Amino acid sequence: MKVNNKFISGVYDKLDLPIRFLYCRVPFLSKILFWKLYSSDFEKLDSKFEEMKDVVVKNNFNFKNKVCLELGPGNSYINAYNLLMNGAKQVILVDKYSRYLKAKKQKEFFNHELDFIKQKYGQKDLFFIKKGKINHKYIKFIEGDLTEVQIENKVDFILSISVFEHIKNVETVIKKLAGLIKKKGFMYHAIDMRDHYNFNNPFLFYKYSDQTWEKYLTKEGVSFTNRVRYDEYIDLFKKYGLEVIFEKVEKFPLPKKIADDFLNNKEMKNIGVVNLLIRKND
Repeated sequence: MKVNNKFISGVYDKLDLPIRFLYCRVPFLSKILFWKLYSSDFEKLDSKFEEMKDVVVKNNFNFKNKVCLELGPGNSYINAYNLLMNGAKQVILVDKYSRYLKAKKQKEFFNHELDFIKQKYGQKDLFFIKKGKINHKYIKFIEGDLTEVQIENKVDFILSISVFEHIKNVETVIKKLAGLIKKKGFMYHAIDMRDHYNFNNPFLFYKYSDQTWEKYLTKEGVSFTNRVRYDEYIDLFKKYGLEVIFEKVEKFPLPKKIADDFLNNKEMKNIGVVNLLIRKND
């Protein structure tokens, strides 16, 4: 999240250890803040989609009649809608911790997304919506860990936006993705490696050792952030036969206090956001 007031931001950062601990370890707090923290901003996601699409098209990939997979869609279908409107045959959504709620807010969110897509493409009706519901011929949702779920056929394109930083078993997921993608298939991953606690202080979590971080200050299914760095992601993609053919990186100032775990290779540690277009050649 982002704290706009500088004074409040400073106080918030000084108290980050107890705040993180309480949020991760007291379920009541996470439930109160759930919708505010975990509901998607579909207009922002739509903007990211267009940015991704521009890169993909420039690299001679066409979505027409392609089977696509989105990893970690949250509570939004916006990327699936966009892929289908750009010619995709089917979109498979996989999420370990589903954010879809059977609640009034989610229903309103669903309708707002549909209205947005209809207006964007100038369509009164959408072929993937039947009687106000998702037609599963076009959009298939699978709840579960990607490494454990069964996906019958290989896919042409894989997308994730601000998901990888929340994955615990990063290498296992990359290995599974490498096995799912067809030869000459493409992946696009937008990875936000900043500390999500306060984006005004993007590497605040560098002051904690791995042991303290894993044991007390982050938790799967609540607010897990893995702290895997840019160079580690690149090495893992290469390890499983995936070629990075485009990248866009954003760098941020490093904090004064850094735990010993992060002292090595400082020039890589200031990369906070990266967008990667990846191709499987073999």
